[in-house]
Amino acid sequence: MGGRARGSTDAVLLILSFAVGQGSIFLAQTWLIHRGALDLLAAFATHFSFAILVLMIVDFGAPVVVARRISLTGDGEMRDVARRCYWQASVVRLGVALVLSVAALFYAWSGGDGFSRAYIPAAIPALLISAFNAAGVFDGLGLSGISGLTGMLAYIASAIALVAAGAQSADAGMILGVALSLGYAFAIVAQLAVLWRLGCSVRVVPVSVADCGLFAREGLGVMLAILPGQLSFRFQIAVCAAVLGQAGVGLFVYGRQIAAAASQVLEFVRRAHFPDMVRGLQQGHATLRAGFEAQRLATLLAIALTLGLMLVGGGCFLLMSGAFAQSGLVVALFSVGVMTGALSQTLAQAAQGLGRFRVVALAAVLAMLIGFAASAGLAALLGLVGLAVAEVVTHVVGALVIWASVFRRVDGRRILRVSA
Repeated sequence: MGGRARGSTDAVLLILSFAVGQGSIFLAQTWLIHRGALDLLAAFATHFSFAILVLMIVDFGAPVVVARRISLTGDGEMRDVARRCYWQASVVRLGVALVLSVAALFYAWSGGDGFSRAYIPAAIPALLISAFNAAGVFDGLGLSGISGLTGMLAYIASAIALVAAGAQSADAGMILGVALSLGYAFAIVAQLAVLWRLGCSVRVVPVSVADCGLFAREGLGVMLAILPGQLSFRFQIAVCAAVLGQAGVGLFVYGRQIAAAASQVLEFVRRAHFPDMVRGLQQGHATLRAGFEAQRLATLLAIALTLGLMLVGGGCFLLMSGAFAQSGLVVALFSVGVMTGALSQTLAQAAQGLGRFRVVALAAVLAMLIGFAASAGLAALLGLVGLAVAEVVTHVVGALVIWASVFRRVDGRRILRVSA
């Protein structure tokens, strides 16, 4: 399994799955804008965004850790390692899901509005169910496209529910929360069924507390590398609410998610080729150049998507009016961040492939803190332009920290050898 051809196929499947899943959400939100239901759009966009963030925390970096461990094993041990890693990940994730579920319920009943009190309890089962997802196993086996096909079910379910809830907004929170939970339930059942058909069923195997603890430490390093970027986006939503108001939040999230979708496409491409990158970096070529060689396709796509978003977003802003024109401006402004984010994430993934999880986490945290300050200050001065500039600053800081900590000495030694 694996290889560049297999990786390219998985990348295509991940992109198509994302296009169908996220595209369905986008179309449903477009319908709400057409109907003028900006309050429902803002409520759903905010809650769904934070729900995905919490689900990402529940995942606890497991896809990267599991995929890396499986990629470094021989063919004869692959299935046994996959099973052990799956159950170690599931135990850790279930503990995290229980803690976050209690915290979410406390927020819903103490500080949330009517939508929150309906949506959050109905979406809690999604957290517990997602603890048993097998995305990392598929990634490690070189079959990440399958996890994409199953993962889109939650998005499709939420999109259908959003259209249904648009006509009966009084029950919107509950309808949308239940849809998210059902989508994840169907996705996990489908994943486990596919693994069983492939002869790699995840039958229960014993795992020790020490093994789970080691997995949790590695997963925490990966999660801390991912989480700051996600928190930065949510912080942008809060800043946008303070600057533009609630209706502005809906339009900002609507336009921002187009640029975010391009970044997600690039993430899928990197994810599909991650096993190849791990093996390449382990073969005595732990250099920055080797990392970018493994992710050549993602880099070329980043350039193309950045230019495309600039043209499309700018065209919408100039040729259209009202809400759609404002959303086009958001797309054009944040298109540069697609390119800088892609370069920064390739560095981060290469460092993770070398097992340097703490360095990547530290870089992400530092970038987030600087990004918070830049977002608050620049948004107050420049509005949306300031938020876009702050995002680029965040990417540059993260990339420089990783390069200086992981690759500067290695690439420097290679330059000296070549010069000699």
